[in-house]
Amino acid sequence: MKPIVVLLAAAAMTPGIAAAQEATLPTPDAKVLGMGGVTMTTLSSSHVIYNNSAFAAFSRSPLHLSSSYYGQSDFDYYAVSGAYHITSTGTVQAGWRQYLRERGNNDMAVDLGYTHRINEKWAVGIVARYLHLQRPDASADALAADLSVACQLPLENVGSFSLLRIGAKLANLGAYLDKTDYSMPVDLTAGVALDTFLTDAHEITVGADWGYYFLPKEVRGFQMSVGAEYNLMQLVQFRGGYHFGERRYYYPSYWSAGVGVRFLHLRLDFAYLFAAKDTPLRNTYSISFGFDF
Repeated sequence: MKPIVVLLAAAAMTPGIAAAQEATLPTPDAKVLGMGGVTMTTLSSSHVIYNNSAFAAFSRSPLHLSSSYYGQSDFDYYAVSGAYHITSTGTVQAGWRQYLRERGNNDMAVDLGYTHRINEKWAVGIVARYLHLQRPDASADALAADLSVACQLPLENVGSFSLLRIGAKLANLGAYLDKTDYSMPVDLTAGVALDTFLTDAHEITVGADWGYYFLPKEVRGFQMSVGAEYNLMQLVQFRGGYHFGERRYYYPSYWSAGVGVRFLHLRLDFAYLFAAKDTPLRNTYSISFGFDF
C-alpha cells in the first residue's frame, strides 16, 4: 500500500526511500508549527479546521478568515480557510488546500466542518474532506472525515486568569473512491494546554500533544509535540517547541521557533522548523495571515 498521510511533507524524493513513498502534509498554521506542532488545544490559530475544529466554538470573534503559505525544499503548500458563528452554539468552517506542486504533481483538498458548543465547557466538531491526487502517472479521489472534541476549564487562584484546555481528534476516517494502491491514514491525537495571564499584559501558554498512527502499517507509529508561547499585551507573541516523530521519514523530529503580531483585526504569524539535514523537514517555514471580525 502507498500511504498518503496528510501531516508532514515527507520523503518522496529523499535518497534511500523507495519511490512508492508519497509526500504528506502538516497543518499549514504558522502559530501551531511555531509551538512544535501542538494542534489539539490552540486558540486564535489561523486554521482551526485543520487542527481541532471543536475549538472554533470558543472563539470570541464571530468570523475568521486566514491564508497560509508553507515552503519546504521542492514542495510548497497553499491554504485558505474560514470559520463563522451562525448561531450562539453552531459554527461552520470551510477550507481549501493545494500542495505538492512539484514535478507534475498538483494535489488539492476541500474541507467543510461544523462545530457544536454543548455548554460553556464542552464542544464537538466534525470535518468532511474531499481529496484529489493528481500525479504524472496517476489520479485518485477520496472522501474522509475528522471527529474532534474540546473542553476548556477556568482555573481559580492561578495567575490573574487561567484556562485548562483539553482536546482530541480521530482523523482521516475514509477511503479512496477509485481502485488504487493509495490508502488513507487513521490517527488519534490528544492534547492538553494551560493558558494563564500573569498580569493583564503578560500571558503564557504551554501545551503538549500525543498522537499515534494506526493505519496503514507503513506509517504506524507515535509522535509527540510540546510548545510554549509568550504573549505581550496581546500584540506580539514569541513561540518555541519540539516535535518528536517515531517515523523519521514520514514525521521527523524537529525544533521550531515562531513569532506573531496582532493588531486590531489583523493576524500575522511566522514559523521555522529546525530539522536534521537528512530529513525532509530541513529548512521548512510557514507564513500565516488572517482577519478576525
